[in-house]
Amino acid sequence: MNADDALRSLAGHYGVHLAFHDLSGREHSATPETLRALLGGMGVDATTPAAVEEALKEAQATKRVLPDEIRTRAGQPLRQPVERPCVWLILDENGHEIASGTAERMIEHATLPMGYFSLHAKGRDWQTETFVLSAPDHAPITSDLTGRHKGWGVCGALYGLRSSHNGGLGRYTDLPGVVSALGEAGAQFFGLNPIHALGWTADEMISPYSPTHRGFFSTDHIAPSTGLGPTPTPEQINYPTARRRQRAALRAEYEGFDGAGKDDQRAFQAFRARGGAALDTFAQFEALSTRHGLDFRDWPAELRRPGSEAARAAAEDVGFHQWLQWRAETQIDAAQSAALRAGMDFGLYLDLAVGARPGGAEAWMHRDTIAPGVTIGAPPDHLNPEGQSWNLAAHAPARMRAAHYAPLRAMLRKLMAKAGILRVDHALGLLRSFWLPDDGSPGGYVSQPFDSLLAVIAIEAARANCLVVGEDLGLVPPGFREKLNAAGLLSYAVWQYETHDDGTLVPPEALRPFALACFGTHDTPTLKGFWYGQDIAWWQKMGWLGTSAAAARHSERARQRGGLRVQCGLPPLAGSEQIAEAVQAKLSTAPSALVALQLDDLLGELDAQNLPGTIDEHPNWRRRAPVTVEALRELPALKRLRDIIPADRRGTDQKGPSQ
Repeated sequence: MNADDALRSLAGHYGVHLAFHDLSGREHSATPETLRALLGGMGVDATTPAAVEEALKEAQATKRVLPDEIRTRAGQPLRQPVERPCVWLILDENGHEIASGTAERMIEHATLPMGYFSLHAKGRDWQTETFVLSAPDHAPITSDLTGRHKGWGVCGALYGLRSSHNGGLGRYTDLPGVVSALGEAGAQFFGLNPIHALGWTADEMISPYSPTHRGFFSTDHIAPSTGLGPTPTPEQINYPTARRRQRAALRAEYEGFDGAGKDDQRAFQAFRARGGAALDTFAQFEALSTRHGLDFRDWPAELRRPGSEAARAAAEDVGFHQWLQWRAETQIDAAQSAALRAGMDFGLYLDLAVGARPGGAEAWMHRDTIAPGVTIGAPPDHLNPEGQSWNLAAHAPARMRAAHYAPLRAMLRKLMAKAGILRVDHALGLLRSFWLPDDGSPGGYVSQPFDSLLAVIAIEAARANCLVVGEDLGLVPPGFREKLNAAGLLSYAVWQYETHDDGTLVPPEALRPFALACFGTHDTPTLKGFWYGQDIAWWQKMGWLGTSAAAARHSERARQRGGLRVQCGLPPLAGSEQIAEAVQAKLSTAPSALVALQLDDLLGELDAQNLPGTIDEHPNWRRRAPVTVEALRELPALKRLRDIIPADRRGTDQKGPSQ
């Protein structure tokens, strides 16, 4: 075997894709530089032909008596072949023995409950341990949670909420007013962009999809008890100003917390105890970042890993950052309680981002699972013709498996405890992740332990009674959606992307039933922006479309408008409000399990929240709502929703069609 073949064989063994096809069907073969870099991210030395040969021999020689992990169905018999006689025992997550026995050729146990277990086996001259995932048949689906097969809600941006007291940036305390108004209109959920922690000192960081840690919450949205006074008038958020005022108020509040009531003191201490080592370590990172900067890779060497040195250096300010997380979670919990009181079936609908920043708290706390030398991105697709570098840390699949998926389990558990629905952003990353080497080599795909990740999601969702939506846009491989749906995760059907060969939009009845259907997302044009071609204008402005290509796009959009006019029964001179209402009403007739309307569309907004591939060229994540939370209840478009949403989505359909 020559050196190139050996490298390709080694890459294939570790799940590195040797080629991939882009949106146009063109094949891209992985270069040797790419293969070496992606293997390096997994901890496999492939820098020289000798190193490749040695790694390949080791990989081919590795043989276990039992597999690294076993997936089984909760409530079903566990039967695992074993090559040699052994004694065995099964321990639960707390280390308690739940079963034991001996086996000649087959380890058998009547049933396992849902959860995570370890199977220990020992023979005459060997012993091994295997991780066991005992998953339900599927994650909870709509009918499991509500007794109905259909529902609807609204998605909006927390950061953009405008109120009389939030100081120019949406706060968690704005949410009760929003969910109350939406609940009165019959909505069953309110969806938010990610509210992960961005970092206490992240002055310039504004994208909710670039967090420091996905298992903790943003402090930007905490409302100080004293309030922040009148809301500034600019239409775009001034993050540095809003943060400066809010952080000073929170510091002052914490300094006076010793004089707070005993109930608050006890609640905070109980929160700290529940948070345990993970909360301590996250708070240490936040404290250290105030002195050494946001990227731990630039810190003094002795602080670049959690440990005693980091704990000593951060000790003075740890309590403050724990308190901030307590304040954030308390206000989020209050919002979810308000949503349920308002009659919402699900309440908050939260978002799990693809990853966290490479120099942030998540990467610092989980150095054992992070893939060094690579970040996550995407090849060219319909969202961005040049591909995307998301600059997010990647968890290496083998390392995550060795850690029994602990980082993912903790994140899911935290988010699902706060919401009735969780959206997994870029769910294709559960199957394969597009890694971009730091050395500038072309990117490539790496396979992920898809079945095991789905099992983890199903277990955590079932424990929390949480519905899960998998955002499956992009280059979707055959069979992916079927497996996703079989695990109980709803697909994501964006109507403006669901088109016939001539570019016109399919009728809503053609949208996937086991899905959440919406007209657009935070990354796509709003309904008004789509109708008037605002997205095409931006692409032309960015130089992604030439004059002739833009003209062709506008011609296609004219056909799409014509098709929508026919489908929605719109007169030729319909105004933007009439258009929006008709399209929303038509979308709501889709067979999809859930329909999500956009708050931006109810408010008549033109620009999208985000234009992928840009930072400052477009007003990404800065646009504020044109009306206050207090005035939302009187919004005519919101009041009319009870009339335009079909009866089988309004809670009156107790049977509904089979999913």
